[in-house]
Amino acid sequence: MMRRFFAPLLAAGLLAGAAAHAEDTLSPLKFQSEGAFGSIDLAAAQRGFAVYQGVCASCHGMGALHYRDLQALGFTAEQVAGIAASVKLADGSAATPDSHFKEPAPVNMGGATPPDLSSIVAQRPGGTRYIYNFLTGFGPAPAGITLLPGHNYNAAFPGGQVSMPDVLRDNAVTYADGTKATKAQEAADVAEFLTWASDPNLSARHAVGLRAVIFFAFLTIVAVLTKRRIWRQEG
Repeated sequence: MMRRFFAPLLAAGLLAGAAAHAEDTLSPLKFQSEGAFGSIDLAAAQRGFAVYQGVCASCHGMGALHYRDLQALGFTAEQVAGIAASVKLADGSAATPDSHFKEPAPVNMGGATPPDLSSIVAQRPGGTRYIYNFLTGFGPAPAGITLLPGHNYNAAFPGGQVSMPDVLRDNAVTYADGTKATKAQEAADVAEFLTWASDPNLSARHAVGLRAVIFFAFLTIVAVLTKRRIWRQEG
């Protein structure tokens, strides 16, 4: 989604446009996966998979993933089997949990090929937030900017012009958990899903890091107390 593409108005119209843009963003924007000890928000990542499957998968592949990998997000084996069975592979057969994510049919958008999203978060400066900002960054081009043929304005993309259209909209998907599927929510959820895809071991790695910090902090306290005790005995 990311590379090279995830009449003057009356004053009242400008104000309405600004208000609409504000409604298309989450404030405050928080991602559980951020920070040294962050972890994947499994509920958000499950919703994000629904967005990927329903909106993004028609153009973008995720060739590094198997359907069975979705169990790490909390899907049951039965749910994963059902998800896979609903996908028809290029040879016409149904996918299985051991199948790689289906590759979409070749798409050319203004000379740009939609990138594989398996590690897109790791590849983009800003990571998770960049994905969110990109997906919510579409809008009318500012005065003085002439768009190339077949391109759209995106405030988050370097250069401001992408051949990818604005694909998200309110209720683009229906969330199984009842969460309201606003455009901003969809962008945040798919950003969390892509964060997991780029680093499936993030939660485990951060958990190990936290335990290591606690362990070494404990050792430091023990060492300091032992040293003070020895000094007192020698004194």
